[in-house]
Amino acid sequence: MTECDRCDECGGAKTYANQACLPINGKVRCIDWCIHQIVAALNAGGVETVSCCCGHGTQDGRIDLADGRILTIERALEGHADERA
Repeated sequence: MTECDRCDECGGAKTYANQACLPINGKVRCIDWCIHQIVAALNAGGVETVSCCCGHGTQDGRIDLADGRILTIERALEGHADERA
C-alpha cells in the first residue's frame, strides 16, 4: 500500500479529518480514506467487516471480517513501484 496524503499517524487529527463516513450494517462508520472503497465493496458484496485500519504508511493495513478472518493489506516494498500502471 502506498502512503496516503490524507493520513498521518494512527489516531492523528489529519487521519480523523479525512475519513470517509459510510453506512455499514445500519450504522455510520468512519473508515480510513485510502481503504474506504475496499471496505464499501466488501460490505456491498455481503462480506461483513467489523474493523479496519490502513496502516498509515508505517505498518500493513488490515480489514477484520465478521467471520473472524483478517484481510491484510501489505505495504509496497521500498523502491518497488506498482509496475502494472
